[in-house]
Amino acid sequence: MKYFLLAIAFWFSGEAVAQQAVVRGKVSDAATGEVLPGVNIIYGQDKGVTTDKDGLFEIYGIEGRVNLQFRYVGYNIVSRTVDVSRNKSLQLDIKLSLQQHLLDELVVSASRYEQRLSDVIVSMDVLKPTAIENMHTLTIETALQQVPGVTILDGQASIRGGNGYSYGVGSRVLLLLDGLPMLTGGGGEAKWDFVPLENLGQVEVIKGASSVLYGSSALNGVINVRTAYPTKKHETQLFFYSGLYGTPSREEIAWWGDKKQFYYGSRFTHSQMVGGLDIVVGGNLAEDKGYREKENEKYSRFNLNTRYRFRKIKGLDAGVNTNYMRKKGGNFLIWLNGTDGVYQPAPVVDQSYDNTRFNIDPFINYSPDPSQRYSLRSRIFMVSFDTDTMHNYDNTYLIDYQYLKKFNNQLSITSGVGSTFVTSNSSLFKGTKHDASNQSIYLQVDKRWKNLTAALGGRYELHRIDKIKENSGPLFRAGLNFQAGKYTFLRASYGQGFRYPAIAEKFAFTKVGALRIFSNDTLRPEQGWNAEIGLKQGFSFGKTKGYLDMALFWNEYTNMIEFTFGQHYPAHITRPTIFDFFNYTGFKAYNIGQARITGFEITLNGQGSIGELPVEFSTGYTYTDPVEKNFDPAKSTATTTKNILKYRFYHSAKAGINISYRKFSTGITMDYHSYMINIDKAFEDSLRFSNGIPYGIIVPGMKAYRAANNKGDVLFNWRLTWQPIALTRFSFIINNLFNREYMTRPADVGPPRVFAIQASVRF
Repeated sequence: MKYFLLAIAFWFSGEAVAQQAVVRGKVSDAATGEVLPGVNIIYGQDKGVTTDKDGLFEIYGIEGRVNLQFRYVGYNIVSRTVDVSRNKSLQLDIKLSLQQHLLDELVVSASRYEQRLSDVIVSMDVLKPTAIENMHTLTIETALQQVPGVTILDGQASIRGGNGYSYGVGSRVLLLLDGLPMLTGGGGEAKWDFVPLENLGQVEVIKGASSVLYGSSALNGVINVRTAYPTKKHETQLFFYSGLYGTPSREEIAWWGDKKQFYYGSRFTHSQMVGGLDIVVGGNLAEDKGYREKENEKYSRFNLNTRYRFRKIKGLDAGVNTNYMRKKGGNFLIWLNGTDGVYQPAPVVDQSYDNTRFNIDPFINYSPDPSQRYSLRSRIFMVSFDTDTMHNYDNTYLIDYQYLKKFNNQLSITSGVGSTFVTSNSSLFKGTKHDASNQSIYLQVDKRWKNLTAALGGRYELHRIDKIKENSGPLFRAGLNFQAGKYTFLRASYGQGFRYPAIAEKFAFTKVGALRIFSNDTLRPEQGWNAEIGLKQGFSFGKTKGYLDMALFWNEYTNMIEFTFGQHYPAHITRPTIFDFFNYTGFKAYNIGQARITGFEITLNGQGSIGELPVEFSTGYTYTDPVEKNFDPAKSTATTTKNILKYRFYHSAKAGINISYRKFSTGITMDYHSYMINIDKAFEDSLRFSNGIPYGIIVPGMKAYRAANNKGDVLFNWRLTWQPIALTRFSFIINNLFNREYMTRPADVGPPRVFAIQASVRF
């Protein structure tokens, strides 16, 4: 009856349609035979149709030899080439098979070579480019906020409570770009907006100490951003976006009045293979008027990746990757007050900046056969940072050699040596130049016996800042992964970590307006270890598949470095005056002693369908208990006497879901964290005369604001996407959907509701 009605409709459509060729058919699941609605069928010059609720499709107006691609979430792509003659009708029934399980995704960061996600010995999350694009991500840190257990606090990453607030210097989470460190040489900080979003392969997040493989700053974990190389078909993508800051829930804090604040930008990338040469070029231009007064930002970023695959020498390739960025804007540090001035800067710390970043990465790889690989990678990373009051120039030079040997896919040996040299010339250091160097050697062995995989690794480092020499001592890592069932994987791991203080942590001595930063050249390196047991349980029920991951973790730190905001009087000042108070109030890094962070994490990721609607989902909950092991309430510099490390949370949760219907999809994400119990006491304290009588507030309104907003924060972001043709997408996004006012770190309130649009086209 259905085909009879279709035939009548075609007859009434007239003579012109009757003369057209038509390809029609049905798409179904290869295993179950169920029809698949909403399958995208791409043909010709980026044209396409989708199957209806009965899995049926029809294509008119094609003639000659045409390639059809059938794409559906969770299924393998199927290509069919058909030869269509004019006035002919062709019946084409297609069966799609499910993709490999999500646990079969390949990652490289866990052991520095390709493994299945299910086989790694540590907790690990993977972000794909499509997921990042769906989040309306302008910098990579926005996407990382959706990873369970990961928090970005004013630009500083923390994994499972491992990091607090360090005023932009020193990081226990190592940012990698294509496997090489991407922290600034003097400050040891990650510049998230420097990551080339326009050319992402995937982002891999390792949770827990990873210093054995990656060295200093991997004490708390690793975030490895992998760029992509072209496929056989060249591709160009254009991406445009714009956003409008809405009116806050408290209208009195909207300093802009009737004049709306907004941002806009565009990205592009082109990838192509020319003989043996792979080329990827991309760029990003953007301007943000800012929701915070005087924080208007403009930036441009350009990148080029090249790789040449030698035809006469099998397995040899070499290339150069480079990235450049220029950014200008205003720096927001502390609000004007906690009532109507939360989006306005305190005039004593108002700053503008102009910075430039550039890296160039020559590399060469040689793999004479699948069982071995030689890799030599290097990077020159240059940073110039200028403000109204300071000038900072960092140059980092690093080289890393790695050798991988596999024996019958049952034994793998990864070894390497690395060297880094840093020069830092900054007004932060009272005109003194500093340099640092680091040499390392590492080895890891992975052995597989049937369903059991074991890993054992070690590392040794030598480090120098100026003439001060230190060594890491031997670091060790060990782990087991046991496949107990088809989709059941048990793991246990232990890893030691190490972090040397950054040059800025030891020697920075300057002021930002009225706030000062004090040096501490007695800082000692941090040491620690991480232990974890976990279960990764995959599941597959019809069209729904995914995995559940559960982990218990225990982290110990010795000589933990924490920045403290308050009064840092020298020993000879026993009765400070008001002038002493102002001269010695600011930030200073200290070794606080021993700390312990324990907790557990549960995540669930998958994809499937609700009726005929394809669905992707992810959710995660993390509990942490971060404490000082030798806590003394009388000596605490925190706001309460409760033993919880400053700038941490007990609870955090992330969730997201995306539902598709034909050419439309919609999704929502949620980000929750509990109340930040402890911050530096000085943020809430009073200015006092030498006799103890208060006469003012250091940060106006902080204590009252935190008392009124002490229930934690939860944010929802929503999006709607329309894909009118196969390679074109339009999205409408509302971030902070319920217009919640929330504070990320002291005196820094997040943006109000944002209305955004974005469009992308590939050709």
